[in-house]
Amino acid sequence: MSSIKDVAAKANVSVKTVSRVLGGFEGVSTKTKEKVEAAMQELEFYPSAAAQALRGRDKGIVCLITEKLTTTPDSFDIIAGIQSECEKQGKLLMIGESGGSEKNFSRLVDDFRRQRAEAIIFATVYRRQVEIKHSFKKCPLILVNCFERSLNYLTILPNDYLGAYQITAQLIAQKHTKIAYLTLFEDMPATQLRIDGYRKAHKDANLTIDKDLIRVGVCKDIDDEFLDLPEVLSNLLSRQDRPTAICCGNDKMAMRVYMLIRKLGFHIPEDISVVGYDNYKLIAENLLPKLTTVSLPYFSMGQKAAQLAINKQQVSTPEKIEVSGELVLRDSHGYPNS
Repeated sequence: MSSIKDVAAKANVSVKTVSRVLGGFEGVSTKTKEKVEAAMQELEFYPSAAAQALRGRDKGIVCLITEKLTTTPDSFDIIAGIQSECEKQGKLLMIGESGGSEKNFSRLVDDFRRQRAEAIIFATVYRRQVEIKHSFKKCPLILVNCFERSLNYLTILPNDYLGAYQITAQLIAQKHTKIAYLTLFEDMPATQLRIDGYRKAHKDANLTIDKDLIRVGVCKDIDDEFLDLPEVLSNLLSRQDRPTAICCGNDKMAMRVYMLIRKLGFHIPEDISVVGYDNYKLIAENLLPKLTTVSLPYFSMGQKAAQLAINKQQVSTPEKIEVSGELVLRDSHGYPNS
């Protein structure tokens, strides 16, 4: 690697002059500055980030620790949102993948602190509780899509309650009174929030909730989490007062429901409406009919996290920020078949 001495020799100036150019000090002529910059470019010289930090210059680095986000397409928008804001603000984004390992998380925190990061963002692939064992008094920490039991850090989460409320209210507005809900795993924090939103929409419409219409749509099978779905759907649709609409825990589940419903001889949405959750576009926009769903606001959550990381003054006070998704109306929901 080229050194500052190499640059000085190439430009035929003193090391002190190169140092002044790097530091942005006044008193260096335009001609000399251009010579130094030309020498730096030719020698592919880049000033030491550590040295710049010691001189008090802000490096403008935002660091992101992800937990399996880099390999999960439907959650990758969190990273895209952070990157978008960093580019807009002229900041460098560094990304490290923990893979869910506490040891990797600790190593990344240490590495990023050595880089004198402005802030560290920790984002998970789905909404879940975490335990942060490090101290972040100097370098702020922002949690995205995850939370601690006690609110110790600024935390950004999707508004799962509101999303489920909106999509259920939409079905009720279409005159559906028997709406089934196929949930994700019961121990997932988002599941109960979405059930609460589903219940509140019914309450606001003065509709009685049939508890038997709320079923778990997933199982712990390693190879196929929807293994029990055929039996669940068969039981629901064989009822004398069968549901006329089904809310699915996510768009992947909705895709499987589409296939199973057709196998049972029903049409969407003529016989039964189906809606999802996530707005995973690869699925939602390619199903026939296209899937009505609720978006998870991952891109907006990432943007918000980056904005707060860059404006460090707003990170000092622990706060929970909920970001609302969007109700995306397509073709898979309609009026019940008379």
